Amino acid sequence: MRGGWTTGRASGRDRPALLHRQPGIRRLARAVLAVCAALAAALPAFPFGLAAQEPAALRLSLDDALRMAEGSNPAYRRATNDALLNGIEMRTTWLDQLLPTPTLQLNTAYTGNLQRFGRDDYGNPIEKESADWVYASSTSQYLNLAWDISGPSNFQAHRRQSLVNAGRDLAQATALTAVQVEVRLLYMDALEQRELMESEEELLEGRRVDQGVAERLFSLGVKTPVEVLRAEFEVEQQSLALQRQRAAYQTALLELRAALGTDEGAPIELVSEPLPVFDPASLDTDALLSRARDVNPRLRAADVGVATADVEAAQARGMWWPQISVGLDVYKRAQAFDGGGALFDPALDQGLESYFFIRMSLPVFSNFFGLQQQRERATVALRNEVETGRETQLDVERAVRIARLTLQNEHESVRIAERSSEIAGEALRLARERYRLGTGTFEELRASAVAEAGARRQLITARHAFVEALLRLEEAVGEPVRPASASGR
Repeated sequence: MRGGWTTGRASGRDRPALLHRQPGIRRLARAVLAVCAALAAALPAFPFGLAAQEPAALRLSLDDALRMAEGSNPAYRRATNDALLNGIEMRTTWLDQLLPTPTLQLNTAYTGNLQRFGRDDYGNPIEKESADWVYASSTSQYLNLAWDISGPSNFQAHRRQSLVNAGRDLAQATALTAVQVEVRLLYMDALEQRELMESEEELLEGRRVDQGVAERLFSLGVKTPVEVLRAEFEVEQQSLALQRQRAAYQTALLELRAALGTDEGAPIELVSEPLPVFDPASLDTDALLSRARDVNPRLRAADVGVATADVEAAQARGMWWPQISVGLDVYKRAQAFDGGGALFDPALDQGLESYFFIRMSLPVFSNFFGLQQQRERATVALRNEVETGRETQLDVERAVRIARLTLQNEHESVRIAERSSEIAGEALRLARERYRLGTGTFEELRASAVAEAGARRQLITARHAFVEALLRLEEAVGEPVRPASASGR
C-alpha cells in the first residue's frame, strides 16, 4: 500500500464503512430497495395467467333450465330422434303398399356351347367329326310394375303406420313432460337446500351472539365458565350443521346439472323462484280426473295401443281374403346366336314387348290352421290391450286422487309450520332477553334456540314439500292445474 490507496475488493467487514464513506452508493441502494418493495406489493394484483381465473358463474332461472334440458337432455333427444322417422316411414308405406312397385332391370349374357352332335337332312342327330364351340349373346331391358292386393290389408298398413307415428309423437311429448317435471323438482330441491343453508348461516350468527352474551355475563361475574363453554359448543355444532348443509346444496346442484344434460364446467347460480303455495280447496277432484282423461300422455298412449291391436286383429282376419297380384312387364330384347354381337346391345332398333298378368290365390287351402291361430292370437292381444288401457286409467285416477289428497295435507302442514315458526321465534326472543338480563338460564336459551331452529327448518321443508306435491299432481293429470292467481311456475 502506498498513499492510502488499496487494490482488490473490499472485504465484507469493510463494506459498511465503504458505504458510509460514499453517500451516492447509499442513496442508490435505498432506491433499489424501495422499487423492489413497490413491485412486491403490486404483484398480487396481477393474475399469473388465465388458468388462475375461475369461470364465471352460470346464472340460471327455472325457464333457462327448462330450455337447456329441452335441448340437451339425452332421454328427450332420443325420443326426438325417433320421431324423425315418421316422415320417411309414412312415404315408404305409401310407395310400397298403396302404389305399384316399379322394378327396372338390365340383363346381358354371353354363353358358349360345345356341340359334338349335329343333325342330318332328316333331323336325325349325327356325331360330328370335330366338336365346335357355338357362342350366343343376349341383352334385355325390363320395366316391371307389380301390385299385390289382399283385401283391405294395404289400407290397414297405412293405418298401422299412422298409429306408429302417433305413438312416437306421444313418446316425445311424454319424454318432454318427464324431463320438465324432473328439472322442476331438482331445481326446487336445490332452492330448498340453498334456503336451508342460508337459514343455517343465520342460526350460526345467532349462536355467536349468544356466545358473546355468555362471555360478557361471565366477565360481570353473573355466569359461570361452564355456560361459556356450552355456548362455544353450540357454535361449533352449528358450524358442523352448516358445513353439511353446504354439501347437500352442492349435491343438489350436481343432480340438476345431470338432468340438464350439460357438461359445462361453470358453477351454477340459481335465480330465486316464487313458491306457488295456495289453498288447493278450489281444485275439484272430479274436474281433475276429467282433465286427466283428455290430456294424460299415458292414457293417450294406451288408446294408441288399443287402436294398433285392433288394426292387427283386422289384418289377421283379412288373411282369409284372396291374394291378387297384378303385374305389367315392358321390355326390349336383343339376341345373337353367332357370337357376342348382342352383348351390351341397348336394342334401340328393337320393338317394345309387353306382358300383363293377374294372379289370384286362396291362402285358406294352404295354411288353414296357421291362419286361424294367428287370428285367435290377434283377438286375444286386442282384448289384453283393452284391459291394459283400463288398468292404466285406474292407475291414473288413483294417482290423481292420491296427489290431490297429498297436496291438501301438505297445505295444512304449511299452515301449522308457519304458526309453529312464529311461536318458536317469539319464545326465542323472550329467552334471549331473559338471558341478557341474567334472569334466565342457558338451558332455557338453548332449548328455545333448538326449538326455533327446528321450526324454521320445518317451515322451509313444508313449503317445498307442497311445491313437490303440486308438481306430482300436475304430472298425474298431464298438464298444469294451479290457478292463475298462484305465484310461481
